[in-house]
Amino acid sequence: MPGMLGEKAQRRLGFPCAWRPTWCLRWASRARLGTSPDSERDLEAADLRRGVPLHKLFDGFGRIIRTQADTLPAAQKEKLFSSSHKVERFDFFISHVCSTPGLKKYVTLVMDRLGLFAFAAAAIVSVGLFLFQAYWHILPRSKAFTRHDTFFGFTWAVSFWELFGGVSAAWLVYAFGHVFCSRTCCFFDCASICQTNPHLKAAGITSIPRFLRASNELVVLWDELYFSRLWCVYELAVVQSLGNIPIRLLPLDVYMLLALGQVYWFAAGVGYLLLWPWIPGVWGAHLGTLFVGIPVFALQAHAGHTFARLYAKLLEQFEGFDVRSAAISFESDRSCICVSIEELFDGSLDNFNRKVRTDLKSAAMRSLTGQRAMIPYRGMLWQMLPGLPFFCSKFSTTMHLPFYYRVSYHFFGVTFVLCVLPVFSAAAMEFGKRVAAQTKPDGSGAAMRYVGVGVLFATALCVWAQLVWILPCWIGVGGMRSHGVEDWHSLLVAVPTNALAVVAAVWAFCPQSGIDSSGSAEAGGDGTKLG
Repeated sequence: MPGMLGEKAQRRLGFPCAWRPTWCLRWASRARLGTSPDSERDLEAADLRRGVPLHKLFDGFGRIIRTQADTLPAAQKEKLFSSSHKVERFDFFISHVCSTPGLKKYVTLVMDRLGLFAFAAAAIVSVGLFLFQAYWHILPRSKAFTRHDTFFGFTWAVSFWELFGGVSAAWLVYAFGHVFCSRTCCFFDCASICQTNPHLKAAGITSIPRFLRASNELVVLWDELYFSRLWCVYELAVVQSLGNIPIRLLPLDVYMLLALGQVYWFAAGVGYLLLWPWIPGVWGAHLGTLFVGIPVFALQAHAGHTFARLYAKLLEQFEGFDVRSAAISFESDRSCICVSIEELFDGSLDNFNRKVRTDLKSAAMRSLTGQRAMIPYRGMLWQMLPGLPFFCSKFSTTMHLPFYYRVSYHFFGVTFVLCVLPVFSAAAMEFGKRVAAQTKPDGSGAAMRYVGVGVLFATALCVWAQLVWILPCWIGVGGMRSHGVEDWHSLLVAVPTNALAVVAAVWAFCPQSGIDSSGSAEAGGDGTKLG
């Protein structure tokens, strides 16, 4: 495929663009409409293939991403352009709608690029603090959160170090982890294309197909406006015509809700540890679970309804896609882009429409709904990142208790974070989708239904904890010796009951061979997937 627009598309430019120099230059760098010798030398000397290092893209909490280049003075535009440098290839090409809030794009890209490292940091720091406290009792604990458990008959002091340390480490990775990503470069339009020299800007824009060919993948920051913008559609068309460049769709609102969910789960963990010591016996655990679980699961129900609405909107856009109806700022540019797309797809826009409605749709919807749960397991873990640091705090709080108590409790804690919470949250999302369908999604009736879902699943979580945590641990501290049950028998209860959680998680999140009616075809071979 040629690096520029096809010859037919260039011939369609003609004279009508001449009276509009800024937009004319977007297409006319090769047509030489009014190009001076100086500008020709500029184009020949220009390093048009310029990538933005990830550490610069995320610097200042996504300053570049949040920038509206058209509103900047010339000096700031020059500074923006200087953040990019010449590259041979792009690690990824970012396709997005310029008018979409930059904060959404920043949060989405950070969670996508740094999410795994943040999760690893939270795990390493929280487990490290737990092991440190297991061998050296140096870190102080408040007497205000020291309790005597009348049920188990032991005294313990709550440790907040693991929870705060692990979550802080993860959020520091989100905020500053990009400084270690200097070798990763991407194409981001306002920084990769010169905004001050009109000839370089025109040459950069007309070279977008060449930039796409030099990219390892196309990252689509999808929102409800994406398929309505012709420039976004054009970038998608170029990649689809090549067939060997993966496309990753990152739904912005989904990632924003996952980020908010992470904050909610952290607040829930802190709230539980603050409340738990003040209520005697097992009621401390159960009332703490109800207190923090009801609002969190209600929010999960609301998120489930939101996810379902977004997926339905995406499916609707796929099925009704027509490149001819996409919007563009200047109608005179439409014919140029459409002619170029025709050349990429055997002279027919309908071929491109068909490609989007079938291959791209099936691959994208499969990656979203390719499991029984509403979101993939990775997304659920990102949302529940504070869970592991929370349980490390609880492990540290109870590490002086008898051996079989600790073993049973560790079984419970690990499966609770990795299996039980994801399964319960997925179920709450499904319930939220169904109950909200019976009322207005933003009305008081829907809010009460969400709270009802929260009550249901928080109560179910208490029942699960009673069977899988309280009962085995009670056996582990000798609570049933009078009935001839030995302490080690706690493992005979803990292992099979916790195994049920593993089976449930596999059932909910294991990829399915096909997808539901929203996208029943098998995934296409174009490499499209959800990040």
